[in-house]
Amino acid sequence: MRHAMRNALSRPLAAPLLAAMLAQPVPALAQQAPADPGAGPGVPAGWSQEVRTVVALAVPEEKAQALLPAGWTVNPAQQGPSRGANLSVVFREQLAATGPDGKPAGGEERAAVLAVPARRGDETGFVIVHTFADARSGPGYYKVGVPASVTLERRGSATALAGQAEEAWSVTAESGERLGLRVAYARGTPARLQPTALNLSAADPRIRRTYRVDQGVDPVLSRPASIDRTTSLSFTASGGALARVFDGREQVVAVLSLPWYARQMSAPAAID
Repeated sequence: MRHAMRNALSRPLAAPLLAAMLAQPVPALAQQAPADPGAGPGVPAGWSQEVRTVVALAVPEEKAQALLPAGWTVNPAQQGPSRGANLSVVFREQLAATGPDGKPAGGEERAAVLAVPARRGDETGFVIVHTFADARSGPGYYKVGVPASVTLERRGSATALAGQAEEAWSVTAESGERLGLRVAYARGTPARLQPTALNLSAADPRIRRTYRVDQGVDPVLSRPASIDRTTSLSFTASGGALARVFDGREQVVAVLSLPWYARQMSAPAAID
């Protein structure tokens, strides 16, 4: 059964356009040294530089819970621009990557990732549910990869200190899932954040990585923070496994622009 979220999200958002300063420049890419063994628990697993756009959503709790492995429960964001969100769709454009030895291990790649914030006891992390990417990426590290065609169009403009940006993402999976995002907005000044995050696989939670991240976050839309610098927004999700998640009750909580996202990865030395 196909489902598309086209209601109010497909209409230009009517809140007044806020004045915005031009975003800080993205740090230049450079050859990276091998990841610091102290980057996180486990052994170094590499580095990547990306540009991301994140759509944070609130879906019925039972829908999010059904995506998690046994023993894990949904842990919605408690603070920040995505407060209350329990599912994220991450549109990611990888620009470069290196392996744990510092040698190139990948170039440009575009993908869409579905992740659920979750908890098991005192342990918190993001459960990677689906990754839609080029078939050459295979099932990927988290073993949840779905072969898909992913296209991206991005453009920007600036006058004096005011910058505008537009993005259009289209994801078509071989198994029938479809994702789409079209957004236009006035750029703001990103806040630099350096979190450490645990990511684990919905297929096997023993498959996990810890990321030490340096990122810039520009919340172009945040319902909790009453921020809206979008001039138009359309998000759609339908088909295949997505039809079991998106049933018309989902709500967009936030749209985050990450003009830079650099991560050092570490992974367990072995899976028990």
